[in-house]
Amino acid sequence: MLSSDGFGPGPDERCPGCRRPLPGDARFCASCGTPRADPRGADAAGRKIVTVLFCDLVGSTALSGTLDPEALRGVTLRYFDAMRAAIEQHGGTVEKFIGDAVMAVFGVPSVREDDARRALAAALGMLAALRALNEELDAELGIRLAVRIGVNTGRVVTGSDASARQALVSGEVVNVAARLEQNAGAGEVLIGPDTLRAAGPGVRTAEVGPLHLKGKARAVTAHRLLGLDGGDAGGGPRADLPFVGRDAELAVLDAEFGLVTGHRSARLLVLGGEPGQGKTRLLRHWLERPGPERAVGVGRCRPPGERAGLQPLADAVAAVLAASPGRPHPPGLDVLGQGLLADGTPTPSLADTCAALVELLGALAAATPLVLVIDDAHRAAALLLDLLERVVAALAGAPVLVAVLGRPELLDARPAGAHRVLTLGGLPDPEALRLVAALGGSPPAHLLERAGGNPLHLEQLLAAPAGAGGDGVPLTLQTLIGARLDALDPAERRAVDLACVLGREFAAEELAALDTGGPDLSAALRRLGRHRLVVPDGAAFRFASGVVQEVAYECLSKQGRAERHERAAGLRSVRSGGPAAVGGHLERAHRYRAELGLHGERTEGLRVAAAGSLAEAGARAAARTDLGWAVDLLTRATGLLRPGEDGRLPAARRLGEALLGLGRIEPGRALLAEVGASADDPVEAAHARLSLAAVGQQQAPAPVARQTLPVFEQAGDELGQARACLRLAQQEQTDGRHAAATRLLGRAVRHAERAGGEQERASALGAIGVSLWRGPVPAPAAVGRCRELLAAQGPGRRAVAVTLNCPLAVLLALADDEPGAAACLAEAGHHAERLGYAEAAAFLPLFGATVAALGGRAREALELLGAASAAARELGGGALLSGALLDTARLHLDLGEPRAARSALAALEQERARTGGRLSFAALAERDGLRARLAAADGDRDGALELARGAVAEAGRTDSPILQGLAAADLARTAALLGLDRERSLAAAAAGGRFAAKGHGPGVRLAGALAGHHSRREAVS
Repeated sequence: MLSSDGFGPGPDERCPGCRRPLPGDARFCASCGTPRADPRGADAAGRKIVTVLFCDLVGSTALSGTLDPEALRGVTLRYFDAMRAAIEQHGGTVEKFIGDAVMAVFGVPSVREDDARRALAAALGMLAALRALNEELDAELGIRLAVRIGVNTGRVVTGSDASARQALVSGEVVNVAARLEQNAGAGEVLIGPDTLRAAGPGVRTAEVGPLHLKGKARAVTAHRLLGLDGGDAGGGPRADLPFVGRDAELAVLDAEFGLVTGHRSARLLVLGGEPGQGKTRLLRHWLERPGPERAVGVGRCRPPGERAGLQPLADAVAAVLAASPGRPHPPGLDVLGQGLLADGTPTPSLADTCAALVELLGALAAATPLVLVIDDAHRAAALLLDLLERVVAALAGAPVLVAVLGRPELLDARPAGAHRVLTLGGLPDPEALRLVAALGGSPPAHLLERAGGNPLHLEQLLAAPAGAGGDGVPLTLQTLIGARLDALDPAERRAVDLACVLGREFAAEELAALDTGGPDLSAALRRLGRHRLVVPDGAAFRFASGVVQEVAYECLSKQGRAERHERAAGLRSVRSGGPAAVGGHLERAHRYRAELGLHGERTEGLRVAAAGSLAEAGARAAARTDLGWAVDLLTRATGLLRPGEDGRLPAARRLGEALLGLGRIEPGRALLAEVGASADDPVEAAHARLSLAAVGQQQAPAPVARQTLPVFEQAGDELGQARACLRLAQQEQTDGRHAAATRLLGRAVRHAERAGGEQERASALGAIGVSLWRGPVPAPAAVGRCRELLAAQGPGRRAVAVTLNCPLAVLLALADDEPGAAACLAEAGHHAERLGYAEAAAFLPLFGATVAALGGRAREALELLGAASAAARELGGGALLSGALLDTARLHLDLGEPRAARSALAALEQERARTGGRLSFAALAERDGLRARLAAADGDRDGALELARGAVAEAGRTDSPILQGLAAADLARTAALLGLDRERSLAAAAAGGRFAAKGHGPGVRLAGALAGHHSRREAVS
């Protein structure tokens, strides 16, 4: 890794000149003599926006054949002198002469905001100088020279010393400039598209191309330079500015807040505009003015990947809570405290978070109107914007104004969801002049025109040195900010270069920790504040705008970024942000070293450490059921780890499980199959095999659970034991042995609680509810037990509310409590929608169909069963699909639709054949009872009785009175169809007894009806 002072070379550092390895104590390369750059100074190989100019003589070979070599040398030197003078007159640096060609760079050693324009002026000046030289040469030697010129602008790697025997600049920009020159005609100047944009207004050109340049995969649209009129390049990022004007915009904000308070309704306001127009300042000024009472919370979006996607909203809500001390414990706070307010994630689910926010904000707004501000929302995750829209839509009757601020791309993405979109334009000239006066400036006459009314452009232009000039940032803004950065003194630039690696916000202590052994930067930070590049923010600092930070970061060499990210990962402040923050820094450190071809031990260590941190963060996110964030983190972790490396199997397994949870079945299965086939980690392989079995892949869940449970027990894996016990219990339930299932489920709950497995806990408790429904416990006692379990878990566990309310709804329907059953289903559906788990689409309509059928709504039940079957097929089939098909067949047969019933039973057989599994005792009892009724309807007396009596026997092997009652009822119906009144009567009495023991009201009534029915036709239905 690093040397003891934190800045020395690692064991795989190479010469910047010839790329040969450098010994740790070498000051020069022994092979080529190139000095090692001092990493304490500015980056020896920085990255900046420059403009490169190539100029070459046309027909120089022919000229050498007509002139004496001595005369030719004199002509060439005069030509070089004329070209150099024109270049240097406009601020360019001649990097080298190559034969008859001249290469010049504008932006080295210091960037100026108008480098591109200066290069174009120099090109025209070179043509003018050549015309003057030609007059002399024609008079003296009877010859005239012709040149062609190419100009291109973009980011390059720069050196700082022309005497170091290295090129001042390198990169694709240089090659394209040379190709443009080669494609130009005599006396022509061809410029690249970025040069045209960076040069600003007043550049007269004619489009040429597209040109297919050597070495470029895509064609380049070039332009022939015709002339240069008045105007200049310009641009600038955001900054804190004195407030002037904006009366119309303030009136709009007043009106919006008036609508919120007058109608007591929530509204979403989008405030957009170009960087630097003063969006943040406008809203802050409006909030600081005297006006109606309101509680305010502000959150700011950070670059993607630095924090959880909902952290800006968490910050805003936390600020509102802090401004409302002494109030009673508001609703929704417990749920938000588990996720959003803890770490900016939607734990336990996005829907839960949305519901809790609506509860919390509604309660707070009942006392005081609220204003929530989300700034820099052009960086916001789509998840955050979606959540804001949903919260505002759900906040009926609550006076809450949500203001979302961002750049124009926010307006493009989110205009429809807002009640009002306010676009901030430039300041009129009188107000711009007031702003300039407040800044203490004395602008040149053309500054207002160049700024176009942009307040921050005005500020940046005033702060930039006289005459001076991040990827994704407009080129004009990059050059403007680059000029300001290049004008800083060494200590100031050092502070900026260190801070930009940390993001927009940073502390002086963090810079000191990054710059071990370096000078104290406190004074430099104060000066940067006066330059308006950074501003104090409490005990810390922040860049005046995100654009300044982005451009400063892009100016660092990749090696510099890698070293600083590596050190940043060890900062206490970064470590306190959790493994995601640490992993992000390590990941970037590795990526930049790999891109530079540094593949030694140090780079490998960074890769492994980054993967470990990201995998840990992903595991935590998965445990919180933040599956989207988990997939992002675990994808990055597995991308860093190689097959067979420590940590890859757990990360890949968790990633596969998270993908399955999000409904991305195929990629999830592929990852789990890879882990399950591995012999390197038996525990991880066991987890993967069990997860695959749960979605109908390869083996049935119960056999896999029996195989894997000893593995989990030996390893002390609580989560694995919970999952295995759950799958074994589900098999017991499928076979109708509910007492045994309940014992296993109790064990599963205990393991899940110890492991912190929220989903496993909910699944096990829900399965207990199913056994209370299907098993021997009478319905009234089962209802009480379900309610006890719900109360014991508390209101914050949404998943438990779903899994227990579903069987509770059926139990209430057994007791003919239809309103209670409907309420339970509604609550389960409400919570399940917010959880977002794919299985909910199958089991919710399945339970709903059962309740509908018990209530006599057979057609409604069939519609729900169709939805359940479709969803179950998407999830791989299995027990959910088998149950839906059996219920479908029974309903069709009860409705007198034997053909449809046969079709459902045929689909059941196809599913059994596809999975290769056997039907359980319970499924056999139900299936054979239905087949018996169909056989009796067809007149197959012997076959029907054998099937019906066999179904009763199969049901007798279970402890389910409901199943036993259904089997007896099917026998009674079969006997009625066959005219066997005594057997019908006995079977109906048996069914009535079993239903009565359970407390199954609809079943008791069915048995009574069967006992009194004698006709064959009535028995069919």
